[in-house]
Amino acid sequence: MTLGTAVLLLALAVAGIVLVYKFLRKKPKLRIACIVLLSLIALALSCYIGLTLIFIDAVQNQPPAQ
Repeated sequence: MTLGTAVLLLALAVAGIVLVYKFLRKKPKLRIACIVLLSLIALALSCYIGLTLIFIDAVQNQPPAQ
């Protein structure tokens, strides 16, 4: 997965959380389940993005080969 795709999916997950909270007010069990699922997805994508950025930084700051 590319970094851009991960960022896009993270934005969609966050938007999904907001929309679920807004439109599922009358179904609290479904709302909670959807928010938990989308939050886990957002957490996983955040970790992926963070680790990718750390990896990119490590590659850019490699010491010169001898």
